[in-house]
Amino acid sequence: MRLIQRLGWLTLVAGLSSCTGEIGSGVEDGPEPNPQIVCSDEAPLGVPMQRITASQFQQVMTELFGEGLDFGAAFPQPLATYAYSSFSAANPVADAQVKPIMEATEAIAMQVADRIPACNGDETSCASDYLSELATRALRRPATADELAILMGLYSGSRAEMDHAESVGVAVFGLLQMPQFLYLLENQPLEQAATTLDGQETAQRMAFLYWNGLPDEELLAAAQSGALADAETRRNHAARMLADPRAKPVLTNFMREWMMVKGFVSDQHSPELAAALEEELRRNLEAALVSENGFAELLSSNRTWVNSELEAFYGLAPQSSGPDDWREVELDPAQRVGVLTHPVLMSKFAHGDKASLILRGKFIRMSLLCTDINPPPPGAQEEQAKLTPGDATPEEQSQARLDSVSCGGCHVLMDPIGRSFAAFDGAGRFEPSIGGEAVAGSIYPPSDLEGDFSGPRELGEILAGADEVRACFARHWLRYSLGKKESFEEQCSAQLISQTISTESDTLIDIFANVAAAPAFVDRAASEVEQ
Repeated sequence: MRLIQRLGWLTLVAGLSSCTGEIGSGVEDGPEPNPQIVCSDEAPLGVPMQRITASQFQQVMTELFGEGLDFGAAFPQPLATYAYSSFSAANPVADAQVKPIMEATEAIAMQVADRIPACNGDETSCASDYLSELATRALRRPATADELAILMGLYSGSRAEMDHAESVGVAVFGLLQMPQFLYLLENQPLEQAATTLDGQETAQRMAFLYWNGLPDEELLAAAQSGALADAETRRNHAARMLADPRAKPVLTNFMREWMMVKGFVSDQHSPELAAALEEELRRNLEAALVSENGFAELLSSNRTWVNSELEAFYGLAPQSSGPDDWREVELDPAQRVGVLTHPVLMSKFAHGDKASLILRGKFIRMSLLCTDINPPPPGAQEEQAKLTPGDATPEEQSQARLDSVSCGGCHVLMDPIGRSFAAFDGAGRFEPSIGGEAVAGSIYPPSDLEGDFSGPRELGEILAGADEVRACFARHWLRYSLGKKESFEEQCSAQLISQTISTESDTLIDIFANVAAAPAFVDRAASEVEQ
C-alpha cells in the first residue's frame, strides 16, 4: 500500500503549503529601460528563501541513497516564466507543487525501503542510527533532538503494521517532506540590520550552487572550523569544486539559461539537426569553460565542432563518417561569432523562418548589456501595421518604429543592434543574400559601448573585450547564485558586486568562483517574503 495512504501525513501537506505563501505566483517583469547608475556603496542584498530544484533533488537523492533510483515520479520543474531555474520564485510550494513533491518523495522512500541495511540487533537502535546519520547529511547540519524524535515517531508508529525496512522508509518519507530538507534555510534578518551566514549555511549554499548537491567532507570541515568566514578560503573551495565534474552541468545549464535557449527546439530544424546543434553547443560551452580567455571564446570564437549533419548545414566538404563522428573546425569568421551566431540562438530569436532584429537586439541588450526592457505593450503588432505597409522590408519597418514617438524610445535600444544579424535566417543559416555580410549597427546609451559597428563579427569582438559586458555576465551569475534578480533599490550594490567579481577574473571559471568570495554571498539584508 502506498506510503501516503498508510501515513495519512496531512499535517505535512499543510505545513509545506504554508512555508512560502504566494512566492512564485507571478511573471517576472523588469522596470522600464534603466539609465546608467553611478554607485558608491556596496550593501548586502536581500536573499529569498529557496526551495531545492528538480535537478538538485535528483542529485541529492543519488548522493544519499545511491545510483539507480527511478525518478519517474517527477519532482516539480521550475516555472518557465522566470529567467533562471534557480530563482526562488520559480520554485514555489503552492497547491500545484504539493502533490508532485509528495509523490516524488514517496517514490524515493519506497525504493529506499529496499535498500535499508539488515539489522542484526535491536531494530529501534538500528533505525535510530540510520536515521540520525541520514538526517544529518540530508539537512546539511546535525539533526536536532526534536527532528530525530519526529523521525523515530514515524518509524515506531509504522512498525506495528510494517516490517523494519518499510517502517524506516516511512521515516525517510517524513524526512524528505521536512521544510528543513526542502529549503536552503538561512538566518534571515527580520529587521534592517544585516546578518552573516554561519559556516554550515555557507557550505550548504556553495554545494547547492556549484554541485546541485551536498557539501563534501572538505567543505564541511571548513564550515566546522569557521574557515568559510574568510573570502579567500571560500574562493579557493569554489575553485576546487568547479574543477569537479559535478560542476560542469551546473555551469552549462546557467549559460544555456543566460542565452535563453535552454530546452528550445526550433521547428526549422529536423530532429537530427536539432540533436547535432545541441551537442555542438555543449562542446562550445565546455571549450569556453576551460579556455584561458573563455569570455572571448564564448562571444567571438569561430571555432566549433561538426558531424555529418552539421557539415551539410554549414556547407562544408563532407569528411565525417556519420552523426557520431565529430571533428573540430574553424568556420568563416563572418558566419561564426561565438555563441552570438549559433543557429540555436539565431532560431530562438526569430519568427519561424524569418529573422527578428528586435528579438536579437533585445537578447544582446538584456543578456550582455544588462538593460531591462519590458515586453511589448498590447497592440504592438497593430501599431506596426499602422506605421508601415504590408510589403515593407524589415529595415523599413525598423525605421518606422525608430521614427515613432511611442515606439522609438525602446526600439532604439534593440533594432540598431539586431539589424547586424540580418544575414542569418530563422534557422540560423548564413544567407548574405537576405541581409548582407556586414550590416552596420549601432549601440545607443545606456552603455559605455556607444557607437557604430559593422556586422556581428565586429560586434562580437567589441562585446568580448568590454568590461561592461563581463560585469553584466557576472551580474547574471550573481542572480543565479542568490536565486533572485536584484530589486530597483539594490541595483547599485549589484552593479558594484558584479564589477568586483568580473574585474578580478581572468577566465570564466574565475567569474564563477569569485561570487563565493563576494560579501553578498554570505551577508544578508532584510528580504521581503515575496520576490
